[in-house]
Order: sequence, then structure tokens, then C-alpha cells
Amino acid sequence: MGALTGSPYEKLLKQIEKGVKEFDGDDRSMSRLVKKMVREIQQTYSDEGIDEEEHDLLMEELEDIDPEERELPKVGGDDDDYFDSDMPDAPKLTSKAVDLDDLLSSKGDSFTSSYGKDEFEEFRQKMSQDFYAESDEAVAAGDHEKDIRTVHRTFVDDDADLAAVKKLISEESGLKTDDMQRQEDEEAAAATQALADNTYSVDEDGTEWWQDDDGYWWFRPEGENDWLPYDE
Repeated sequence: MGALTGSPYEKLLKQIEKGVKEFDGDDRSMSRLVKKMVREIQQTYSDEGIDEEEHDLLMEELEDIDPEERELPKVGGDDDDYFDSDMPDAPKLTSKAVDLDDLLSSKGDSFTSSYGKDEFEEFRQKMSQDFYAESDEAVAAGDHEKDIRTVHRTFVDDDADLAAVKKLISEESGLKTDDMQRQEDEEAAAATQALADNTYSVDEDGTEWWQDDDGYWWFRPEGENDWLPYDE
């Protein structure tokens, strides 16, 4: 009769205490008691018979006697419902329900979902442009054309690595500097003039041939970027 008097919290607590005495030493029965009481506690909470604090206190009482030492769901915590798979009909805790659409929607003072992507793209372009500007200054200061004529008569000089990196970034980013465009135009014009002067040609293998102002011949295999000296 004691379990039928008092507040809902007191009734549930007395049922737990009674079960502890009745099933002491019987782990299987004690485990079933824990599951049964979890259902009753959640249902009573859903019916507003007990508050959050009472709900969690009762769950802690069950955790103390649970032979499987499970962590039971609390209203005040972030735990998922433990018995979802064991008890598909267990009542859901409704007082903490959250509308996911409201939760995930952006607030007026929050960033939009594209903010990070846009900021990264802007940063990437700025870094690329800064790199191009510094590279152009370095190439100009190194008197690139003079180096080609004097260092082992090869087009691969100290600026080659810098130019290769510059080209790689240009290909990946899709950006092209004024200097790069001007260089392409100059090369196209030079090739046209060389054809007219019989100092430039392309053989059947796709290899390009070019004679410089000193009468030396250079060749560039198809698909390659660097000219190589031709030794007869």
C-alpha cells in the first residue's frame, strides 16, 4: 500500500526500492526491473507527473542498481535514448523536443553557409596575385634574356623553377597575369616572324626547331616547355 500513496516521484522511488529488496542477487530479474522502471519513469515524465530533476534522480537510482552498469537517458543531458532498440514502444521525452529546421536555420547575426567558401576563394586569388607580382619583379630584375645567352647556352636558368611554379599556380587557379599574356603574344609573334625568315620550323615528329641570332640551332620536343641546344 505504501507505493500507492505520496507523489508520483515517491511512488516510483518506492517501486525501485521494493524491487531492489525483492531481486537482490538476481541480476537477470534486476535488469528487467531497470527496463520496466525506465518505461514508467519516462511515461510519468511525459504526463508531467514528475519534473526534470526528479526524472534524472530516478534514472540515477536505476543506474546504481543496474547489474549491466548502463548509462540511462537523462532529460538534462545530451544522452541518446538507450532503449531505442530494446523497447521500440518506449515513450519519447517530449519536453525537450527541438525543431531541427529551426535549429539548423541561420540566424540574423550568423554567417551564411557559403561564407567560408567565398572567403577562401577570395584569399586564394589574392595570394596568387601577390605571388605573380613578386615573381614578375624577380624575373625582370634577373635580366632573363641575358641569362639565356650566357649561362651554358641553355634556356634552363635560375628563373626556371620560379617560372615553373608560376605556371603551375596559373593552371590550377585559372588566373593569368598581364605579363604571362604578353609573353604568349610575343612568342606567337616571334614564331610567325621566324617562319617567314626560315629560322623556325616543325618536323613530322612535332619537334620544333629554332635558329637564334648567333646562328645556333635549338629544338623542343613535342609537349616539352624547354628548348635544348642542338649539337651537330
